[in-house]
Amino acid sequence: MSKLALAAMLLAAFPAIAQQGRGSYFGTVTDTSGAAVPGAKVVLTNVGTNTAVTTDTNNDGLYTATALQIGAYSIQVEKSGFKRAVRTGLTLQVDQRAQIDFRLDVGGVAETIEVVGEAPLVDTGSATVGKVVENRRVVDLPLNGRNALALTLLTPSVKSNAGPTNSGFADRGIQLSSISINGGPNAMNAQSLDGGNNIQSYIGEVAINPAVDAVEEFKVQTGVMSSEYGFTGGGVINMVTKSGTSRLHGSLYEFLRNDKLDARNTFAVAKPPFRYNNTALPLADPLSRTERFSSGTGSSTIIVALLHPSAPCRPSVNAAAISAISWEPMAS
Repeated sequence: MSKLALAAMLLAAFPAIAQQGRGSYFGTVTDTSGAAVPGAKVVLTNVGTNTAVTTDTNNDGLYTATALQIGAYSIQVEKSGFKRAVRTGLTLQVDQRAQIDFRLDVGGVAETIEVVGEAPLVDTGSATVGKVVENRRVVDLPLNGRNALALTLLTPSVKSNAGPTNSGFADRGIQLSSISINGGPNAMNAQSLDGGNNIQSYIGEVAINPAVDAVEEFKVQTGVMSSEYGFTGGGVINMVTKSGTSRLHGSLYEFLRNDKLDARNTFAVAKPPFRYNNTALPLADPLSRTERFSSGTGSSTIIVALLHPSAPCRPSVNAAAISAISWEPMAS
């Protein structure tokens, strides 16, 4: 094989790698008669960061925008001699190829036809079978162990090898990564974090487990995956962390469990001491006004529990400081 052919193969692989942890839009632009509109300007704007990607339709009226950060989008199409068309209320999910078609009406560019609000987009650009656990579920659903990977068990074709009630409590994520997808072995699932490999190659468990508030969403892919997800004998968990927006925002919280709030077991003489405190400070801010953004979540967990109830009442302390920082600088 010549050096030129090898270089061409390596360069061709880069777009596929960049798609992991991202999404894309594509579609056609036609006039009222159904004829293609070539040379139309298509501007895709991320609502959260206010960054825009611009492309043009080809001779067949087709446009495509790949490797887009997930989130809310608005799309604007304009062409001289036609009214401007705008779609808002669009949400792009991880590993999604969403098709958005436009029909332009004859008129001036100063006139605008805007469509607000869209039904959930059907992924017609790929045959991948999977389920997206979006940010609303990550935030709203109760998580006993404050571990986002526990939600993988809510998706079809996923079975825990560590027990049906495993929630990741007091666990870095080792047990939660011990899952079977489509009946495959637990050490043969791929874990992706922001497009990078998130598996410890020697033992096959998750390498980095972000804090719950650092996770934007993730997709459990169970079948018919593209070649970019080749390292799997079962399925793929494609996780994306949050990035910053054009405005500073954050929160401070504490999740706690305490034996003072629990009822005593009917058959127990006394309640063993138990303390679980999980605190975090998620922050997101723009590094500059419109170009670069950052997001970070620092969390700590302290657990105090009686490990041997049959022994004299001398509690054993297991204190762990768990921090997860998601840092995704983005350039327009």
